[in-house]
Amino acid sequence: MVSFDQEKMLKPAIIGGVINGILGAICCLCYVIGGAVAAHLYVNAGGICDYENCGLVGAISGVIGGIIATILSFLFMSAYLSAIGLKAAMFAGASFVIGFITAIIFGAILGAVGGVIYVVIKNR
Repeated sequence: MVSFDQEKMLKPAIIGGVINGILGAICCLCYVIGGAVAAHLYVNAGGICDYENCGLVGAISGVIGGIIATILSFLFMSAYLSAIGLKAAMFAGASFVIGFITAIIFGAILGAVGGVIYVVIKNR
């Protein structure tokens, strides 16, 4: 059974989410790193080092990171398109929505994988 401790999970998930968002705008596999960092911070804050809790905090950090990465990617793409002379408005709506949904789904999955990998490495 998962012992969901919101106070212990929130701060590590936000810190891991910021790491996910910044690195996730560069490479989507960095969500695994952010999930592992969030799980590490959660365990250091006194959380239980098991697959469920660390996977959950990793998934939450992946969702937060997905939101941040989508916004950063959209801003970078808009700046790039305007720099080369294209109007960003015709690409804005659909690309943002698709990128947002995709980043949240894959962020949650890869963040959870990072949290579980942290548990495997920690329990060696």
